[in-house]
Amino acid sequence: MKARKNHDELILRHLRRNARKSFSLISRETGIPVTTVFDNYQKLEKSGIIKKHASLLDFRKLGYYYRSFVFVKAKQSKELLSFLNDSKSVNSIFKIGNYDYLVDTVFPSIKEFYAFLEVMRDLNLDKLEAHDVIEHVKKEEFFC
Repeated sequence: MKARKNHDELILRHLRRNARKSFSLISRETGIPVTTVFDNYQKLEKSGIIKKHASLLDFRKLGYYYRSFVFVKAKQSKELLSFLNDSKSVNSIFKIGNYDYLVDTVFPSIKEFYAFLEVMRDLNLDKLEAHDVIEHVKKEEFFC
């Protein structure tokens, strides 16, 4: 069982660095037989440890130069969530303590962000706090 756990960790580390890396390359670099890499990958996927493969984006290169994390507490969470889920500028929504949600947003400029905040303020909020992202220092590197 311990060997499988070590194999799983090695496989996950390689996939976190590059989800497009082939099983044969992972096998060559780790010394784990390619059939074991494939079998363990399928078990990781079936168990829900691997949920999906996604590309990490450089928002600035796509024309989204303004990023902010918005902390919000709402009287009517359902209405807020509907608005947030419908907004193309919302990258992620996290349910958190002390507030209801932490919302990761990206916009072409601060002007669009402030228009977004104005709509949010009309949703009967208890609390709203925005924090500008100056620089993304570390990105999706847990288990790399």
